[in-house]
Amino acid sequence: MPALVKISIEEILKAHHAANEKWPGLIIDVPEEQIVTDLAFASELSKKLEPYNVRLAIDNFGRAYSSLSKAEELPFEELKLDQSFVADCGTDKVNAPLCKTVIDLAHSFGRYVVAVGIEKAADALALVSMGCDYGQGFLLGQPMPEERFVSLLRQRAATQGRSLDSAKV
Repeated sequence: MPALVKISIEEILKAHHAANEKWPGLIIDVPEEQIVTDLAFASELSKKLEPYNVRLAIDNFGRAYSSLSKAEELPFEELKLDQSFVADCGTDKVNAPLCKTVIDLAHSFGRYVVAVGIEKAADALALVSMGCDYGQGFLLGQPMPEERFVSLLRQRAATQGRSLDSAKV
């Protein structure tokens, strides 16, 4: 990426691009760690190169996230799926497969998944169908003072024939 920033690749392509329809194009490999540090530039460059049949390839994909390969060794019980992935996961063609992949990965390591920031019923239903274990968000409950939370727990316990009075809350 640093080289692509310094040279005017678009000008070079304009000057030297063959008008031959049989030209197969060009793929430029860019290391993942360089792309993730400047996604906006990579996206802008990709759009500028597209008319010339020049594409970018992410080289060494996964290296920047090598901690994933050691996820089984990490001392965590649950993985919290960020709201940026959860939002519109019921319909979004990017978020849905990402959520499913993260859920499957966590389950393969024997861990639970909590979807954070659930605000729509469609997303909650999609997450359930993907096998998500737990959820939190405004759809499921609003933040509240401790006293209100304890009161709701007592009400629920009473309707189920249980008592919270003996338990520490």
